[in-house]
Amino acid sequence: MPRITTDLTDRMAAGLQAETDRYNAAHDTTLTLKQWLRLHLQEIVIAPQLQAVAAALTEQHQRDANAQLAAAIRAARDELIASLA
Repeated sequence: MPRITTDLTDRMAAGLQAETDRYNAAHDTTLTLKQWLRLHLQEIVIAPQLQAVAAALTEQHQRDANAQLAAAIRAARDELIASLA
């Protein structure tokens, strides 16, 4: 497994730690700075795939919602027609 090492200034490390702390508070986690960096690097790598999955899920949700709406409209139509009898 490749290993990447980089130097950070104290100010950069402090800023990244502050972001890690905010992330942990928002997500109820206790990631270390190293874990937080790894997670975000992983998210960068999967971003194109996730975008494609999100688009497919959005399309499927839209189709499902449209089908449910059409069924609800048909049911309302049928009830209104039945109420005329």
